[in-house]
Amino acid sequence: MGEIYQSKKSGLNKWPLIGQHSSLLDVQKRAYRVANSELPVNISGETGTGKELLARYVHGISHRNRGPFVTVDCGLLSSEMSRSELFGHVRGAFTGASQTRIGLVESAQGGTLFLDEVGELPANLQLQLLRLVQEQEFRRVGEASMRQSNVRLITATHCNLKKMVRKGTFREDLYYRLTVVPLHLPPLRKRLSDLPLLITHFCKSMKEYNRAFSPEVIQRMSHYAWPGNVRELQHEVARLMVMSEGKIIRVSDLHPRIRGSKAEVDVFDLPFKEARQLANSRFMREYLDRALKRTQGNVTQAAQQCGIGRQYFQLRMSEYGLKSASYKQK
Repeated sequence: MGEIYQSKKSGLNKWPLIGQHSSLLDVQKRAYRVANSELPVNISGETGTGKELLARYVHGISHRNRGPFVTVDCGLLSSEMSRSELFGHVRGAFTGASQTRIGLVESAQGGTLFLDEVGELPANLQLQLLRLVQEQEFRRVGEASMRQSNVRLITATHCNLKKMVRKGTFREDLYYRLTVVPLHLPPLRKRLSDLPLLITHFCKSMKEYNRAFSPEVIQRMSHYAWPGNVRELQHEVARLMVMSEGKIIRVSDLHPRIRGSKAEVDVFDLPFKEARQLANSRFMREYLDRALKRTQGNVTQAAQQCGIGRQYFQLRMSEYGLKSASYKQK
């Protein structure tokens, strides 16, 4: 139900989310500014966008980074014993309570309590959480007196909490307490210009397989909507690195659901900044691809023909996951 990690295993003092899209960089700036405050942070975003990584980053650069980082999956807090799991209990509080036990809130003392999928928190626990946020106090099950808490609260959800408030399934007063500092992680389909950077990053973590992605593969992957977001991309890259037979990963190696996706995101359907970033990314990738095709992978010649420095050309190749070996004639 909950997992307790010491800070040296959970604190991330370096920005963990790969990409240069303006929406992601804005999240980074806001996370950095809020880290050393005690304000509650709510991280929203679709499944697979990196919400827990962001929470660990906020904890890792805060003054609480020597304290524990405790994760709680609110989707599992549905049994009658959930209050005991979260707040602890005293001996004899209920049948089977043979000894006093601290809960996850106390386990996070001096550190950060991360409530994942807070939108799934049962109604009976929402009131208890409200007291924890408002008064910084809680009560163990079966105990008369209140206890003081010293935790930084970070919550995350893939749900629309505002809609849940309107439907009456989430407390309005708790909503406003938890969303003092909202951080929204964009879905991967909204920052496809970061796709080459992400692929390169995941490939580096599996460099022992020594494979390269053909430009056609990256282009086809950029046409896919990635409903599972960065997590789905990471799994697909790992599968390709392990299962592909050749040194160059081809379109035929892609999972059928990705290989069959041909509907390219129309830049004219996006806001101006996102459209410009995606258009620039597509242009640069296509420009480098054609130059390398003309020279059969000769980087020096390609850079000369383009009128740019070889080092800059190589830097852009790396950014877009292009390998000169993919263009060599066999």
